Amino acid sequence: MTISNILVAYNGSESSNAALKAAILAHGKYGAHVTGLLAHRSAKARLGDETWIPKELSASLDQLEASAHEKIRDAFLAAADASVAPDKLHWVEHHGNADATVADYALMYDLTIVGRRDILKGQRRMELHPDRIAVRSGRPVLVVPRTFSDVRIREHAILAWDGRRTATRALHDSMQILETKQKVTVVTVDAGRLGTPLPGINVETALARHGIEAETVRLPCHPKGVGRTLLDFCSGSDAGLLVMGAFEHSVFREELLGGVTQQILDHAPIPILMSH
Repeated sequence: MTISNILVAYNGSESSNAALKAAILAHGKYGAHVTGLLAHRSAKARLGDETWIPKELSASLDQLEASAHEKIRDAFLAAADASVAPDKLHWVEHHGNADATVADYALMYDLTIVGRRDILKGQRRMELHPDRIAVRSGRPVLVVPRTFSDVRIREHAILAWDGRRTATRALHDSMQILETKQKVTVVTVDAGRLGTPLPGINVETALARHGIEAETVRLPCHPKGVGRTLLDFCSGSDAGLLVMGAFEHSVFREELLGGVTQQILDHAPIPILMSH
C-alpha cells in the first residue's frame, strides 16, 4: 500500500505554495492524485447578519470574492500543471471554517499537506492550524515550513519516539512513507517520561517487520526541553522529515503553556508529519 491520494490546503499564501511544492514532490515519487482545497468562510456569510448592507454592495462583494478565488485556483493549477498529470490534478472550493473544513476533507485522503502557520511581525497568522486539523481529523498531516525549497525528497526520516500513544499513532500513520525511505532514525529523548517497553517487542522490531532497518539514537534532554533537543537534532542531520505525535497533553494546555508540539511547529526546519 502506498500514498495514492493527497490533499493540499491551498489559499495562495506563501505557506500554501510551500505545501504545494511538497505535494508535487510526493506526486513524483508515489504517482498520487493531488487535490487542492480552498476552505474559507465567505464574505457574505461573515456579513450575513448585517442588515444595513445594500444589495448592490453584497453583489459586488460576491463578484470580487469569486474573482479572487478564481485567481487562487488558477495559481494552484498553473504551479502543478507541468508536474502532475491532468487526470490526477483536482480542485475543490468549500465554504466553512477553514480548520474544520480541511479536517473533514482529510478523512478521505491518505495524507493532508498544510503550510505551517508562521510567526510574522510578532503575531501568528491564524488562517490554518495544522495541529488542530490533525487532532480533529485523526488523520496524518504533513506540515511544511514556509521556507521549504527542496527540489527532491530527502530519503532520511526521523521518528520521534517515547513509546506513548501519540507517538505510536504517528508511527503507524507514517508507515506508508517510512517503508519507502532509505534511512530511518528513531530518536528518543531521555526526559523521564518514556513509556515502558513491552517484553518481546520494541519499535525497532516493529519497523524491521515492515522491512525498515532503523538506527536508534537516545539523546539527553536539552535544558530547554524535549522540543529543543529534537529541533537541534533535525538541524544537524540530513533528514527531510520528522514524524511525531501531536499533543500528548490537551490542545488548550499546549497553547496556553507551550509544549513540545507547539515548539516544534513554530521552529522545525523540515516538514513534520504529525498524528494524534
